[in-house]
Amino acid sequence: MYKKVLVEINEIVTAEIFARYALKFAKLNNASLCFFFIHKKGIKFEKISTILKRIFLEAEKNHLKAECIIKEGERLKELKDIILKEKIDLAFLPSDDFKKTLKLPCSVVIIKIINVGKISPKRILFILKGDLNYLKEKTDFIINLSKIFHAKVFINYFGKGENIEKIFSSLKRHEIKFESRIFPKFSYETLIFQTLSKKIELLAVEQKKTEFLGIFKLDLVSKLIENPPCNLIIFKPYHRK
Repeated sequence: MYKKVLVEINEIVTAEIFARYALKFAKLNNASLCFFFIHKKGIKFEKISTILKRIFLEAEKNHLKAECIIKEGERLKELKDIILKEKIDLAFLPSDDFKKTLKLPCSVVIIKIINVGKISPKRILFILKGDLNYLKEKTDFIINLSKIFHAKVFINYFGKGENIEKIFSSLKRHEIKFESRIFPKFSYETLIFQTLSKKIELLAVEQKKTEFLGIFKLDLVSKLIENPPCNLIIFKPYHRK
């Protein structure tokens, strides 16, 4: 599904982790990589250059096609332009200004790392809610993360929609082993309890592409971004018409 993967590189400590997540996705999907960097005054380019050299070397070892695009200007505008021009399918981005990045015209993965020691998770919890759409992409995303990390998969579904069974059936066809729980309605307390009781190392939450209301209200996603119980991925699926 993913033919071209973009990852934003910046000066924060976890930038290289985002890049390695993107590289794993690219390798599994035989996709090309696009590294994106906004050059701003005061940024130490030497640090960015060091990260890029390491990632390019790793991409080369994995026989992946990779390029780097460096721009000056307004970050989100430049991101949107590159996504459209390069036909990006999936973008890995840091968690800053996530409300605006969710509006970008491609599937988006926003990552928040709070435990560097758990960047290769062995227990991943996927949170799904309500009337489910984007079934194939959602299923593919779960499969990707499961295969990349050889992780045990847990799925919590909050709702009564029949589509959840289609996702379960598809995962079984792909021989993905998982444990599932279905709850009649969403509870933030239940989410946190499940994360802690199952010793989850990566929590994956879907966000629809609507501006203010998605599969979760943005205030909940904001709460998770600000104080996640473990490493966190916000996933926004997107299909071009």
